[in-house]
Amino acid sequence: MKQTLFKLDWDSEFFQYNVCRINGLINSIEDLKAIDLKMKESKFKLAYYSSSDEISFDTIDFIDIFLVDKKTTFLKPIDSNIKSHPAICSYDSEIPSIKLIKLAFQSGVYSRFNIDKKIGRKKFEELYSIWITKSVKREIAKEVIVYKKNDDIAGYLTIGEKNNRADLGMGAVDPKYRGLNIGKVLFENAEKWAFDNGYKYIQIVTQGDNIPACKLYEKLGYTAITKEYFYHIWKK
Repeated sequence: MKQTLFKLDWDSEFFQYNVCRINGLINSIEDLKAIDLKMKESKFKLAYYSSSDEISFDTIDFIDIFLVDKKTTFLKPIDSNIKSHPAICSYDSEIPSIKLIKLAFQSGVYSRFNIDKKIGRKKFEELYSIWITKSVKREIAKEVIVYKKNDDIAGYLTIGEKNNRADLGMGAVDPKYRGLNIGKVLFENAEKWAFDNGYKYIQIVTQGDNIPACKLYEKLGYTAITKEYFYHIWKK
């Protein structure tokens, strides 16, 4: 299948260089060479590529290609018997606190934008600051829940919708509160919210290399249903 490059306007404006998505399959070195040529002709610096199969070519020296994520989707039927927890509340400000922003950075440790060092820490933090701000404004999330411990935000989780399912987005627990089942409580309360809002399924898309998170989801009754390999391809 012939590959096409689709410019991503938001990403290009944010990073201040041309970014595109590759449509079509990469099956050979020749495919990569064709993409390299198209990127140079169209002045694209970075391309995103995703596939259900991992790319494994022996030698690639004309272009920089990095496996930055093994995007895994976990799915769970909603449990109608889950109860809410008194330490959980809705984050009701349209401005994220400094603590919430720091937790947002923590939630992105395994993100492709943090894994790919060509992106840089500054742009990673800027990106996650934008996302948590849009989340608390309910622009890219329907709800943001926090776990309060002595008026301190011990953890948070954002909830949205995708494919008619409740969709869990960003989330993290402060390291000093780990081991207290706060993550479990956040997920259960997100599921309670999903049930109260009429959803039958709840899902989360996470990084496959985030083993602790994947184990937690499985422990909570989630099942991995898809895995997608995500690549960043940089023009040399």
